[in-house]
Amino acid sequence: MKRRSFLKQGIATGGALYSIRESATAAVSPAATAKPGNASQVLQELRNGHLHAVLYADASALIRDLNTGQEWRMGPVAIQDKSEVETGEVWLRTSRSQTDQYPGRFAGEVDGDALRFTLIARQNRIMGRFRCRVALEDEWLVYRISDIDDGIPSLVFPPPVHSQAIVIPMGVGRIIRNTESSQIYTRHIYPFFTRLNMRWVGGQQDGNAWIGVFDEGFEDACALVANRTAAPVWTRTLGAWRHGYSFRFRFMRGDYNELARCYRQWFDRRYGIVTLRDKIQRNPDLESFLGGRAFWITLAYPTVSKQTAEDMVFSPEQAAQRGEGRLQLRYTYAQLREQIDRLKDLGLRRGFIKIAGWINGGYDYSHQDIWPPEPALGSIEELRGLLDTHAPLITGLHDNNQDIYPHTPSFPDGVIRLRDGELLTGGVWAGGQTYILGSNASLRYARRNWEHIRTLGPRAMFVDIITAMNLYQSYEEGRRLTKAEDLQYKIDLMRFYLDQGILLGSEEAADFGIPYLDWYENRHQRTAGESIPLWPLVFHDAAFCTRYGGVGRNTTYPGWLEDMLWGYLPHFSIQPGWSQEELFRSIAHVDEWHTRVGLDEMTAHRFLDADFQVEQTEFSGGASVICNFGDTPAEVPGGLLAPGGYRIL
Repeated sequence: MKRRSFLKQGIATGGALYSIRESATAAVSPAATAKPGNASQVLQELRNGHLHAVLYADASALIRDLNTGQEWRMGPVAIQDKSEVETGEVWLRTSRSQTDQYPGRFAGEVDGDALRFTLIARQNRIMGRFRCRVALEDEWLVYRISDIDDGIPSLVFPPPVHSQAIVIPMGVGRIIRNTESSQIYTRHIYPFFTRLNMRWVGGQQDGNAWIGVFDEGFEDACALVANRTAAPVWTRTLGAWRHGYSFRFRFMRGDYNELARCYRQWFDRRYGIVTLRDKIQRNPDLESFLGGRAFWITLAYPTVSKQTAEDMVFSPEQAAQRGEGRLQLRYTYAQLREQIDRLKDLGLRRGFIKIAGWINGGYDYSHQDIWPPEPALGSIEELRGLLDTHAPLITGLHDNNQDIYPHTPSFPDGVIRLRDGELLTGGVWAGGQTYILGSNASLRYARRNWEHIRTLGPRAMFVDIITAMNLYQSYEEGRRLTKAEDLQYKIDLMRFYLDQGILLGSEEAADFGIPYLDWYENRHQRTAGESIPLWPLVFHDAAFCTRYGGVGRNTTYPGWLEDMLWGYLPHFSIQPGWSQEELFRSIAHVDEWHTRVGLDEMTAHRFLDADFQVEQTEFSGGASVICNFGDTPAEVPGGLLAPGGYRIL
């Protein structure tokens, strides 16, 4: 396309841009108004061998990928949230409505070597101003944002790139291409890492794709997803704008497969990918997971307290379901040994058995004062004997370094403080009401408790929710904690455990754990046409994955079929009365497939039918599997594939 057409009247024609002279941090009168910038006035034009970008005074942009010829358009509106977004909930309220938000428009001008934008709300009201530097760095178009006015509670910028579908690294991965009118009003803000497990979003258009990577300052960022658009949300640090942010775009031919490869390359250069083969060299016990099975066995639960039952408005029947007395005993150590022998009789040869509920009071009851182990289960020597295992079938312990309970002696030391001094509450779990520790305290408690745990000789530790939680900030005087610091302490926590020479796993996949964690236990599930395997496309060869209840999912197809497609190992939760023996015996083919591909990169995924029921994945070793999730036979390479069936190529 000719340059004149591409610019679309972008050459300045003398139209005046509304200009505000005050500095970026100056106060703005609540009554101050401004008109959006001139949509045809060019503020900046950038060009190199890869991209040609034209930025306009209303913050819209036209970007041409010179390698493919594809044009991308960034509109003049970025939907803004009225709040600071970070308002002190343990789980961010992700669903947003029109009444929570407003259409943000912009008036921009050149300001030295940067651009200065005024954010304009409804009725042309000025919210505030900020600076932005935009540059080309090889194939990347990079936005760097700084000097945000206090009048802006949170900032969505740059505006979203128009796309036919958006790609979100949430769960196993999502693609949103629904064009129903109801989607117009659906809005969500997704934080790291409870929702977004990698720090990027993307889009697809006419056989081409773009990726937007959250770079500097990502710890204080989220993604806004609205009407098949995705854009970065920048939030404050401890109630103030304290640092800058950067967001980098890259454009390419292809689809989500290419986006996943691009992110893998970026992440590897920035942080380093430690592969499973490297991790097995680090600790040979990890090879037990290859072609193995994962288990969760809980020994004891606390019964519900009177206060928790009242706080949760339990009915008498609901309270009775949790049992009477102090403890609900499921397995003693001796009974657990018998259960493991039973699994071996059913054919179990390799894998990992996680022992939970061993701490004082049973599952979740006494974090962070977990010692001594619950005496009703048996002797410490018996527990030590259960942990004295060797590859290819090993056992390990469950722990949690983020939650703390108010009935424990250490409470409330280390609990996150909100701006008003209130303690940050978590969920109500088996032990009752939890409170959330800053990760600096998590590390401190882990070091203290390890002096006891190490006497048991565990070969593996599953430390709950390191990678499953948001990043947090704390206003506690003398112990203020930013989200960036919280992330660093989480990393230091994982490093601490690795220094003990053990295998380490945590809950839910998140990219910052990749250099340190050996496996993830997650809830990845398939939704037809929406689920795409972004996580395994990026990190399949870097950490084993297993799914809670995945192998026994109540679906129209076998639950293990998803494990086959994604190259995951099957997971079983075992409790008294467990009755999945037939299923347990019948899935040797899943073990064999995992043995074959478990250490490989996933190199491609595709849908083979218009209904998104037949899917294929490929792996770097040359193997490929086709899975039919539909209820009718499908014609695939090699002939008809039965419903619920698979074919290895």
